[in-house]
Amino acid sequence: MTDAAAHPALDALAASLGDRLTFPGDARWDAVRSPWNLVIDQHPAAVAAPADVAELQALLAAARADGLELAVQPSGHGASGTLDGTVLVRTAAFDRIEVDVAARVARVAAGLEWGRVLDALAGTDLIAMTGSSVVVNATALTLAGGHSWFSRAFGFASSSLRAVELLTADGHHRWLRDADDPELLWAMRGAGGALGIVTAIEIDLHPAPVITGGRIVFAPTDAAAVFHAVMEAGRGAPDTLALQAGVVRIPDVEQAPPELRGQTIVTAEFAELGASDEVRAILDGIRGAGTVVADTVGPVAVEDLGGIAEEPTDPSPGFSWSVFAALDDAALDRLFAAWESPAAQPIMGLSMRVLGGALAAAPVRPGIAGAVAEPHVVSGHAIGVPAAAEAVRQGYATLRAALGRAASDRTFCTFLAPHVGYSGAYAESDVARAANVKATVDPEARFRGNRDFT
Repeated sequence: MTDAAAHPALDALAASLGDRLTFPGDARWDAVRSPWNLVIDQHPAAVAAPADVAELQALLAAARADGLELAVQPSGHGASGTLDGTVLVRTAAFDRIEVDVAARVARVAAGLEWGRVLDALAGTDLIAMTGSSVVVNATALTLAGGHSWFSRAFGFASSSLRAVELLTADGHHRWLRDADDPELLWAMRGAGGALGIVTAIEIDLHPAPVITGGRIVFAPTDAAAVFHAVMEAGRGAPDTLALQAGVVRIPDVEQAPPELRGQTIVTAEFAELGASDEVRAILDGIRGAGTVVADTVGPVAVEDLGGIAEEPTDPSPGFSWSVFAALDDAALDRLFAAWESPAAQPIMGLSMRVLGGALAAAPVRPGIAGAVAEPHVVSGHAIGVPAAAEAVRQGYATLRAALGRAASDRTFCTFLAPHVGYSGAYAESDVARAANVKATVDPEARFRGNRDFT
């Protein structure tokens, strides 16, 4: 039980929710309150795993009565704060998916990860706007804008958002489309985590009878050359091709796999809608940038897209950094000089994704996640050891200084570091507009998202 004097309505609700409502002191507490990034130490008043909409509505009523907020984290990605004064809501029980192949539309419940969505699309010759990690929640990524393997072809994941099934602060639960509330849907497409509780989304599916993709691994000394080759290839690549480069320095520590300790891994990764001779020639050119030690490029089934980048599937602590950039050869040279400097050694990973295509145009469906002018996004990752936090901060500052005017002050909302508000991803005028939507639909600020409207 929680402190009945402080939260009597929530305490009373425990009788009906049973073990779906967990409080501090419970044996499961640390496991259920933890986010994906284990650096973030969350301390909500309780963690709830409602079984249905009725239980969600009961949670909302109890939160209002006790002066608490509701914070939804389906799988814990994007966690940013301590969650003091909230009930943390997990949506795993909302796990249905409906696919209309003829209409090229899917309805995806809020508890599903991208892997489940892609499994449902197997054999349909259709794709959804999945990111590179299939353990990320599909609804959460879409509501936060979402960069996809197919964003150069179709824009943000949020651009494919047709409708939301939403529990609003007044307790009403219904499907909403642009025709119902265009301003709310505009804000939902990129800042949808704090406007209510989304229980399902309706999204566009896109034709993909053939997908080609994979990873090329190069010798450790080829990092700079591979980044240059991928950047150059991106200038003329068709919008059907996603391409990115990465380098990871595996530390010589006990936590790392023994066979990888102390190694540097250099990669280029791709996903193409099709199997064109043009892209085959582009990839051959990138292969020529160094010594290829492994190459998995080939046909990819939609349900196997998660294998391209081989991203982690278990929570871990990390410090991240990311900026949009307009790179050229000189900027990349400066970046790699900084990467190899003593100040940047705490940074474990560096990556560059090629943007452009549909991302550079106004989205098909209006949203706060709008056009991105820069043709690249540069990101860093470091192991989240609290004692190393200042050294990591200085390392990222070194990388940012090296980019100079080639970099902007923004990145994708889903790439933002913890504690950074929406202004780290969107124009201040758009953030203010979304804040007005928030004030209209949630006047008591009953819902707390991972990002503030600042």
